[in-house]
Amino acid sequence: MGITSANCDFLVVGMGIAGLRAAHAFSRERPEGKIIIADLGGGASSEVMGFCAPMGGDDSPEIFIADTMRAGAQENCRELVEQLCNSAADAVNDLESLGVRFDKKADGTYDMLRPLGATRNRVVHCKTTTGKAAMAIYRKILSANENVEFRTSRIVKLFKKENRICGALGFERGKPVLYNTPRVALCCGGAAGLYGFSTWTKVLQGSAYAMASDAGAELIGMNRVQFEPCVAVFPAEIYNFPIITTMLFEGAKLIDARGKSLLENSQGKPNKRELAEIIARAAANGGDCGHGGVWFDFSGVEESLFKGKYPEYYKKLRPLVSDYSNFKVEVKPAAHTTLGGVKIDTCARTNIGGLFAAGEAAGGIHGRDRIGGNAGLEIFVFGKIAGESAARYDASSCDASNEANMFVKSLKTGGKDRSDTLKKIGEILDSHAGLPRTKSGVKEGLDRINILKNSLLENPPSGLEQICSLQNALRAAELLLTI
Repeated sequence: MGITSANCDFLVVGMGIAGLRAAHAFSRERPEGKIIIADLGGGASSEVMGFCAPMGGDDSPEIFIADTMRAGAQENCRELVEQLCNSAADAVNDLESLGVRFDKKADGTYDMLRPLGATRNRVVHCKTTTGKAAMAIYRKILSANENVEFRTSRIVKLFKKENRICGALGFERGKPVLYNTPRVALCCGGAAGLYGFSTWTKVLQGSAYAMASDAGAELIGMNRVQFEPCVAVFPAEIYNFPIITTMLFEGAKLIDARGKSLLENSQGKPNKRELAEIIARAAANGGDCGHGGVWFDFSGVEESLFKGKYPEYYKKLRPLVSDYSNFKVEVKPAAHTTLGGVKIDTCARTNIGGLFAAGEAAGGIHGRDRIGGNAGLEIFVFGKIAGESAARYDASSCDASNEANMFVKSLKTGGKDRSDTLKKIGEILDSHAGLPRTKSGVKEGLDRINILKNSLLENPPSGLEQICSLQNALRAAELLLTI
């Protein structure tokens, strides 16, 4: 199969906010630079309802840093945390300058929500659609730039020469395309979509981790996965729908099958990891409300407040019951955020020249767990930094044709239907990389992944794109299966 080529100064892998922000920042630094943004669609950025920023009078970057380090059990890279928290106010100001209007109180101060794991109200938001609003603005700006090209492409492989990026291979409509470029930013999200029960689309298969690892980039904290504590399992109409946990500070309760409130002894302030563990433990120890979870009881939240502050949630959830006093749904934890990722410095650089990472593709910021709202913040902060750093990276044009041809020729094709492979990976991760995680469970999971890898080699599919994507998914699963 012939490989077509496309040349650019900067390839952004991922069309979510981190990728759009990187492209926007690069274009401002290098207006003449050719940018290609490659993505399949279906990421998580459109679901960002808000993000953390210390904009309150009782808050500060120092308090924010302390909260973030504490949530991460001090496993975080402090320099990255300081960069994140000290840049939060600038992220708010940047968006406001572009036209985003954050919700404010009558006195003009920001109407901020309090995320799990935080000691202050800190989540700024534009209703509950901050991510959608920001994406629309960045896409409009970039679409008007003749040096920016959006392409629907699955990027599967990075190429390098002398430890410097020289290109990447992707597939467009099943056909291979070589992107000759000296700079790549991995902004294509995490790996939670590989889990069977997850909050995110199945498009998020950890390709950034697999490609970076294959290219020799360092990774960090791949055993740290955050589980969204409250994801609906009943009623069926909202199965897999995440319930925002800030409502636990508005009067909502978590109740097990015996009617016991789960947060009575936690002072109502557990972080996401602790809350997910509380729910999983309660369901496993006799509190299962029928579908593996516990009740999220909304009845303690004033209905007018619910409707006004959480309009999107209210619109989706309120029709489920006729009597608000009996308003509850069953929830359990689901894989949500990959906390580890490609190791970066404060300039979003990796150990490979010309390779940058931002958003959930990057690791080191969150440590063992993260505060709600920090995933939304990091895509704005480090997306911008990745684009600026890429623009300042000194590189010349390059050609990876030989590397691409050799790689494609090395792939063995077949004729088997391997559409069940991702489902099997999901079952393995749910069983062996969930809550709790044990050494014996991880070992068994790795053994099962190895069986799948051998099966794929012996009985490959006919399409090169499917071979590459499944190989990357299996590699990402291996990286997740660490203790």
